[in-house]
Amino acid sequence: MTSSKQDRTLKRQGHYAFIKSSKTCTKKTNLFFLKTHKTGSSTVQNILMRFGSAKNLTFVLPSKGHILGWPRPFHRSFVGGGTKNTIYNILCHHTRFDYKNIRDLMPDDTVYITIVRNPVYMYESVFTYFRFEKQFKINSSEPFKTFLDNPSQFIKFGGKSPMRYRNPMLYDLGKDAKESFSKQEQNVKAYIARLEKIFSVVMIADYFEESLILLKHELCWDIDDVTFLKLNARRDESIRHVTNFMAKKIRKLCNMDTMLFNHFNKTLWSKLLKLPFDWRKEVAVLKEKNHQLQNKCIESDSRERTQIQDGRFKVYEPAGIAMKSFQLKKGALINDTCVNMAKSEKPFTSELRKKRKHEIFQRSI
Repeated sequence: MTSSKQDRTLKRQGHYAFIKSSKTCTKKTNLFFLKTHKTGSSTVQNILMRFGSAKNLTFVLPSKGHILGWPRPFHRSFVGGGTKNTIYNILCHHTRFDYKNIRDLMPDDTVYITIVRNPVYMYESVFTYFRFEKQFKINSSEPFKTFLDNPSQFIKFGGKSPMRYRNPMLYDLGKDAKESFSKQEQNVKAYIARLEKIFSVVMIADYFEESLILLKHELCWDIDDVTFLKLNARRDESIRHVTNFMAKKIRKLCNMDTMLFNHFNKTLWSKLLKLPFDWRKEVAVLKEKNHQLQNKCIESDSRERTQIQDGRFKVYEPAGIAMKSFQLKKGALINDTCVNMAKSEKPFTSELRKKRKHEIFQRSI
């Protein structure tokens, strides 16, 4: 079925009833996205970078590279290419959350967004991607299982903040475990309540399309603004199997992240149910549009060991980790939508930095 026929079919089924309705709001363009590790955040970042680039919005960019000071809490000194008078629209690169410093930089009407993931799958991904077994010098045929059998033994000698290894998501969100264990649950609940007041949308990676529909509604964007290709994902052979017994240990180790996830997972469904339209139909439309784009743009994905020649689409592969990447169809290489959707974070960031330098140069002549 062609794309136009698919669209007509969806219209007959009523899927566009709410998507094409007249709007009473204006697209929001001042956005802060707290990019958490191994939660699907690179895909969300790509959505924001495509939107901002298309509309010539001003990004908060690192002085060099693609990270804004992480693991240090955000500070304005990490930002490059701007002036004291620069008005920024979008911050979406890795940093640790520091509300005061971020609030001082971003406009007052900024929408705050982040994403969390089931700690069981998030932690397996973090452990594998960042090669924790190397950091902790675990010599075992099953290093993840060995670590989970006695994590405190290894974290104690990690040489870095224990919070980073126990609750990576809350660590990214600016939390440090300074309170006593007896007060931990009370203090974490208070911190989560504070985050809920700051962040308008907390996406759930495990329900990605549903989260994007909520985000679309909050930002008054169109469905095409939130289409995506899944970026920076591992191939199946680089994903460790997690047993139920291991999952129980992960939830205990990441007790604060578990509280965070459970809270905002409930919040997601509560907000979806309050939307003034049938969000399930919009999810179906989004999935169909993504399927169409996949067929239109991608020649092959990482299931095939294709040599990616174009540096824009290469993803960083840690030693021993196999990552998915895209090979675009020949015709798609001249299609801006396809190119930008498949573009990796580093080359996209470099292009945004060059674009800003060019704009500053043009204003100076």
